Amino acid sequence: MDDKIKVLITSVLKPVDDVRSCYKIGQSLAQTNKYEVNIIGFDSKKKYQHENIFLHPVFKFRRNSVKRLFAPFSVLKKFLKLKPKLIIVNTPELLWVMYLIKILFGTRIIYDIQENYRLNVKYSAVDNSITKIISLLFLYFTEGASKYFVSGYFLAEDCYINQLNFFHKKPYIKLLNKSVQPIQEIDKPIIIAEGMPIKFIYSGTIGESYGTIEAVDFCKQLYKLNPKITLIIVGYSSDYKYFKLLQKECENQSFIKLIANDSPIPQTEVIDQIKNSDVALLPYHLNYNIKGRFPTKIYDYLALGIPMIIPPHTRWKAFLEKYNAGICVNYQHPNNTATILKQLYATEYYRFRPKSEIQWKSQEATLEKFIDNVLSN
Repeated sequence: MDDKIKVLITSVLKPVDDVRSCYKIGQSLAQTNKYEVNIIGFDSKKKYQHENIFLHPVFKFRRNSVKRLFAPFSVLKKFLKLKPKLIIVNTPELLWVMYLIKILFGTRIIYDIQENYRLNVKYSAVDNSITKIISLLFLYFTEGASKYFVSGYFLAEDCYINQLNFFHKKPYIKLLNKSVQPIQEIDKPIIIAEGMPIKFIYSGTIGESYGTIEAVDFCKQLYKLNPKITLIIVGYSSDYKYFKLLQKECENQSFIKLIANDSPIPQTEVIDQIKNSDVALLPYHLNYNIKGRFPTKIYDYLALGIPMIIPPHTRWKAFLEKYNAGICVNYQHPNNTATILKQLYATEYYRFRPKSEIQWKSQEATLEKFIDNVLSN
């Protein structure tokens, strides 16, 4: 008789094989052989297989589709079929149905806070102030009510401790988005030789606040000085208008390759592209809703030994300096690209190698103990 504890991880905005839900939290629990992990999310091109992990792709709609309003009912239907003992939810619009499940069945709930959704809405490019007000009121009510229904919280970022206060009276742990990639062995520092081809990469979410078009403009300037450079953009954008602008910027640019469509790119494909690159670009706009965060991709680039060009962010810069892993550039106003290129050539990267402190495994014991406590109390 199979006596594994059923756990359900659910999201409206992520694919079923989302890295955090599947390869991090899900796999960490599944490998203990104590849990059967079920994951609800968007359909995915890649079919992930693990003895104790089951994927349930129940969503197939655009981010702004009316169908999204009915997502909580799909989750409720799946819950009634699976009857898990624990649910880990990471989308605020699913919280109200979690509260209903808690009242009716007493199921333990953990809210995995992956973003400060309130700041995202407040600083979004949406012009309709009524829409913003309604969204913010909904977030304040649903997230604020979580302290009465959830058993604990995961925090994906350090900054949420100061930015959010609705979870402070409940158990919580920091569960940072560290890398699941093995640390690459590098015998000597990495040097980018002057005049040699350079493969730049932009990976991850494509959007205005992420500075994707600034990455393109930056590489266009570098290309004038070194026509041997290439740029690969691999990722996903939920902003249709911005994606169209990006496509226009990349038109007739033979040195740029855009790998993106209307659905998330499988993480394995993204990692393959990163491994085949020389330098990673992180052209974030340092808006208030972003500057307190720490991009997941930094951990992956560090593990894979990829030099980075980051914006002038004090915390990110200090972290990269530990390993000599990159340089800083103001992407929105790059004053002298010739000087930047010289700095890129002159720097010795990864004179100090990162260790377990950047890897997800360093947090697994904390995760397992927290969940044990939630289920036993």
